[in-house]
Amino acid sequence: MYLRILLLSFFIIVQATGFAQVNPKNITIVRDSFGVPHIHGKTDAEAAYGLAWAHSEDNFKDIQENLLVSKGMLGEVIGKEGVLFDFALRFFSIDTLVDYHYEKQISPDYKLVLEAYIQAINDYAKAHPKEVLLKKTLPFEAKDILKSSTLSLTLFAGGGMALKAIKENRIEFFFQPNEIGSNSLAIAPNRTEDGKTWLLLNSHQPLEGRFAWYEAHVKSDEGWDIIGSLFPGGTTIFTGSTPTFGWAHTTNYHTFGDIYKLTHKGNKYLYDNEWKTFTSRKAKLKIKLGGIKLGLTKKILSCEYGPVFKTKHGWYAVKFPGAMDIRSNEQWYRMNKAKNLKEFEQALRMEAIPLFNIMYGDVEGNILYQSGCQIPLRDPALNWKQPIHGVSSKYNWNKLVPYELKPTLLNPSCGYLFSCNQSQYLATGKGCEWKGDFVGIQRFNYNRGERYAELTDSIKGKFTWQDFMRIKFDKSYSRNASYAKNFKALYELNEAMYPKLADVIGKVKKWNWSGDITNREAPVVFLTQEILMKKWKAPFAFLMIKDKPLEEAQCAWALAKAKKAMLKNYGTTDVALGDMQRLVRGSVNLPTSGMREVSRAADSKLIKKSKGIYALKGGDGYMQLNRYGKDGAEILSVSPYGASSHPSSKHYTDQMELFTNEKFKPMTFDWKAIQQNAERIYHPGE
Repeated sequence: MYLRILLLSFFIIVQATGFAQVNPKNITIVRDSFGVPHIHGKTDAEAAYGLAWAHSEDNFKDIQENLLVSKGMLGEVIGKEGVLFDFALRFFSIDTLVDYHYEKQISPDYKLVLEAYIQAINDYAKAHPKEVLLKKTLPFEAKDILKSSTLSLTLFAGGGMALKAIKENRIEFFFQPNEIGSNSLAIAPNRTEDGKTWLLLNSHQPLEGRFAWYEAHVKSDEGWDIIGSLFPGGTTIFTGSTPTFGWAHTTNYHTFGDIYKLTHKGNKYLYDNEWKTFTSRKAKLKIKLGGIKLGLTKKILSCEYGPVFKTKHGWYAVKFPGAMDIRSNEQWYRMNKAKNLKEFEQALRMEAIPLFNIMYGDVEGNILYQSGCQIPLRDPALNWKQPIHGVSSKYNWNKLVPYELKPTLLNPSCGYLFSCNQSQYLATGKGCEWKGDFVGIQRFNYNRGERYAELTDSIKGKFTWQDFMRIKFDKSYSRNASYAKNFKALYELNEAMYPKLADVIGKVKKWNWSGDITNREAPVVFLTQEILMKKWKAPFAFLMIKDKPLEEAQCAWALAKAKKAMLKNYGTTDVALGDMQRLVRGSVNLPTSGMREVSRAADSKLIKKSKGIYALKGGDGYMQLNRYGKDGAEILSVSPYGASSHPSSKHYTDQMELFTNEKFKPMTFDWKAIQQNAERIYHPGE
């Protein structure tokens, strides 16, 4: 009788929640020679459990930090930076958005994936209590994953830049690109030497932390089979390859939302010639300062447009589609599960991911580019210059640009597509361009996209694999585009006008505009650019797209400071780039090539001020170079460090030499081969 009651109770629970607890014994994790996890489960839910467990083994800290945001508790762990995310969660009301829409908007099969993933997180926390950052947050819930990801995507899609621009009173900077770029390239079989589809996945993210790429292979008997990368707390692969196709993401810079300057007095604001009352909610926050935690309470006002950000120079409302949709993770799941172009496009038609260009290639010879987005469908008769004078409902949009109007190129006759965060009007060869338009579309280009255009256009026949690699690892600025235009004054400095700078001006003029490891002219240009970035308090990419080129006096001033720094740190201005710029982790310290906004992207930060040593912190990170043909997918991949975030692991640094030497490791979907060459095979918890 007791057993029958127990089974009945279990049945009722499963019926009510739609989820039965995953048995870890049904899941296999295979670690290859580089420590990359290959996860197999009979069901998608089991595979998701295995993914969460394997990722937790390698980096539980960053997974927790991303989930802490969902509870508004990151500030208690990491302090000021964390509390900003906690505030943003409440500011955009993403906490209540997910709670309200979860049951109706998330499909039953994806809920099983979410529940299994979060079960693994909680199981891992119980088994490893010393790794738990904040015990009162446990257990995590499936909704926490969606709260975290929805917030992150809202911030990525302009929300974060909008708040920063308002706070700093530089709303003209709202449109600027950030330091996180990306590269992708797809070449059709009729343009490749082996008759296969070629695809480059080369997203640029921070090399460590909550938004760094993690490589994994996820496989289930329900048809999930993909190798690629994801962020900590991700339940699926974000960019990667299945046995039949792959896709890359790059960031696009459409105007995804709007900033409204309000006319207000007291607790009222003017809207359609009527004074309306703000609504309000309180956000209770905590911030870690040293060894203490302080409580904060912020009052958040809202109006017809959305939440209100108050500053001494005005009150502003912001409105972003990304903060209105919780389905982005499910769209990635559908993209993971697709088997061909038709099914992949069906997933894209969910239109749930608020930004990112998509670059696709498959075994059938298709290549596809789409500038995916959730962007307001704005009335072109109105003036949408930011900030908008927020007094009229005419500017309060309620529809988005439909799928059919989004920038899309499928199998162009030119035979290739590329995306390096440039405009969608420069994504293929001449005569094959997309011709559409809508209010808020990205119109600017800068070096990586312009350089890809030059390099691809120069190849008139078949692309060789050497061409493909040369384009990816190109280290040069274009001499005929935005960089040359905005930095023209630097390269035209007159030694006679600046005799104290004659030696470094000579180096600048001698430089071949390339960031090779051995280049001895690049360092002075590198430092000059760093100094100009700090002067403008803006990402380097902004200096290439701002309306007015840099002035001679600005360039001379920055060059003088660069010379002074080099003499102080090195005793000379004759230094190789690889001696100044390094890839550093643990005890491994390697010279690295590249510069900001070249194809071999290197976003470095000063780590040893007394020695002038810069370490790579962003730019090129996880990469795949793939070929698709009748035999399926051939995958080459590399990570900048290794699979593990634990210094004691041999996989903490074991891909660094491959990365700096521009080499790759082969990956496979052949499960027998994966097991035969395994470093370790086990079940979660063993």
